[in-house]
Amino acid sequence: MTVAAATGEVFQVKLVGTIEAQQCINTYYFKMTGSGDADVLTHLVLVLLQCFIDNMMPLLPSTYTLEKAQWRLISPTLGPEFESIPTGSTTGPKGAALPSYCSALISLHSTRPGKSGRGRLFIAGIPEDQTTNSNLSPTEDYWAALLAFALCLVTNFVHPDEGVGAEEWSMQVYSRKIGGATPPYGASGFASVVEIAPQRLIATTRSRKIGRGI
Repeated sequence: MTVAAATGEVFQVKLVGTIEAQQCINTYYFKMTGSGDADVLTHLVLVLLQCFIDNMMPLLPSTYTLEKAQWRLISPTLGPEFESIPTGSTTGPKGAALPSYCSALISLHSTRPGKSGRGRLFIAGIPEDQTTNSNLSPTEDYWAALLAFALCLVTNFVHPDEGVGAEEWSMQVYSRKIGGATPPYGASGFASVVEIAPQRLIATTRSRKIGRGI
């Protein structure tokens, strides 16, 4: 089944993985700011998956496995959820890692000022030998991979002049305070991302502690 998107529609894409038997989910929002897309899977979901697989997977530990992408229309209406299983190597090749609740942090800044215009991504699975004093080592491969992943997102999903491309997807930050806490989400809650900034300071994701959940 081929899924299409119209101008203004927003899709949610979740990259679902596991680390040390704990599920970890990264949630992304993308708005169709072009003239429409006849194939969301090919032009959005698989592009995002490839950004992650090409740049992050080679630097992730063997305790991390990328399981699937879950995606659906989230605004202005709520659509059915689809699953896409990535192909190729989906388990990290590296050795010992920091605890499962340690994460690499990527900050998102949008066109909306203030706290409601900012977002964060927490990437699970940091190899021990890629860190120095609670920071990602700037001379190690993991930091370079995180920068490359961020650049891939910028290249494909950040558009200073929105509406120029035909199948143009723009990454979004969502504010539940503005757009509502339950789907379908209100269009006013979304703002286009203008900056994607990896942080060297290691973050924590408390819900990934053993027994806590995602």
